[in-house]
Amino acid sequence: MYVRMVSFGTNWWAARSEDTDDPLCFSRRAAYFNAAALMSGRRLRHSAIFPGQIRFNAKSGFNPEFALRAIGKTFLCSDLREFDRKMHLLIQRPALGMKPDAYLATLNRADHGAIRFHIPGWKSNGVRPISISMRGPRYEAMFLFGLEDWVESDLGRWRVEPSLCRLLLLDLRDEASE
Repeated sequence: MYVRMVSFGTNWWAARSEDTDDPLCFSRRAAYFNAAALMSGRRLRHSAIFPGQIRFNAKSGFNPEFALRAIGKTFLCSDLREFDRKMHLLIQRPALGMKPDAYLATLNRADHGAIRFHIPGWKSNGVRPISISMRGPRYEAMFLFGLEDWVESDLGRWRVEPSLCRLLLLDLRDEASE
């Protein structure tokens, strides 16, 4: 599956290689992970109501010092899998010039409005949650979107705009007229 990166979650961490004698075990041979989490002051809070993560392997070409350089890029990824009651998406390597099958995007209350996760119909059937953290009314949610998929908040429906590589708010009246 080919996935284009639109936005990442707040929580980043690394896992080094097993060979600590290797001088590159903490850099080039490390795996980097990302998930949804919430900042509370200067602390990162893990409040997962739907636990999961994405993983960049060493061969993925990902550089954690310049994580935003991966935004807008397409990567070859494994299928989304559940392991140990968590969702996992493995990002394997860059896929230059490939048309994406899905888009990885993260939403939060401050930028995208409130989502009523407990009410059916808050997302289209093709949207696949990876990681959702919630604390009171605040949330951060990482999803895989298909081209026509959407998530609904109190502001309207959010859909990926491939040409701009970002989420766009659709007017619900426009959707009703289609």
